[in-house]
Amino acid sequence: MRWLCALAVIASPAFAEGEYADGVSGIEAAELVTLALTEAGVSGAEPTVPVRPFPACDHAPTVSPKFDGWETAELRCDSPSWSRNIRTRASVSQMTPLRLEITNNDVPDDLGPMVVALARTMGRGEMVTAGDVRLLPRTAQTPRDTFSEIEQVVGRRLRSSIGEDQFLLTRHLDPDWAVRVGTPIALQIQVGPINVIAPGEALQDGRIGDVIELRNMSSGKIVRGVVTGDNIVALRPNII
Repeated sequence: MRWLCALAVIASPAFAEGEYADGVSGIEAAELVTLALTEAGVSGAEPTVPVRPFPACDHAPTVSPKFDGWETAELRCDSPSWSRNIRTRASVSQMTPLRLEITNNDVPDDLGPMVVALARTMGRGEMVTAGDVRLLPRTAQTPRDTFSEIEQVVGRRLRSSIGEDQFLLTRHLDPDWAVRVGTPIALQIQVGPINVIAPGEALQDGRIGDVIELRNMSSGKIVRGVVTGDNIVALRPNII
């Protein structure tokens, strides 16, 4: 496993950039499987490093357990479409965590801390719905940047393809924008004791608390305001 880790470090620049236009090397494939095993809470496994590279893929291939267990992992590419299997040497006790059909936050106390995982394999750019996720028990190997409530991920889009039962991490999702570029917004303007609502158009993405540029549709002027809610921006006198 030590030599695999060393090779993975060498391959990390290409992996970080997500460049698979020339194919997925055996080292990159093993690294993807290792990452998926870690996120699934499977420890001690040693994925086989394929001798021959896999075909090109225009995104990071998804990794999911084959035959309901992690003894074999499946790498899948959506564009162009292909899939390959990799042996992980995981023992039976290290296979896929128990699937719990829990789709809300009413979790029995004896299950311990729960985190949000995908209920199905999803592709990059797909929007997460309540039916796409479930709560699974946290393990000792579970990364810290997970989500404990389903409501935290619903309505957000995936930044990469993720396999079934993999825990959702912060880096897997687009930022939680309250305002998106080009969308109509309600521009709140305080005039003395009176709060005036004017139509506006966002010129930047923004989270709650961000200062963004927008166009006042009534005057045509470009101004700046503070995002205070979903598609709501407040114009402050001290913001130029």
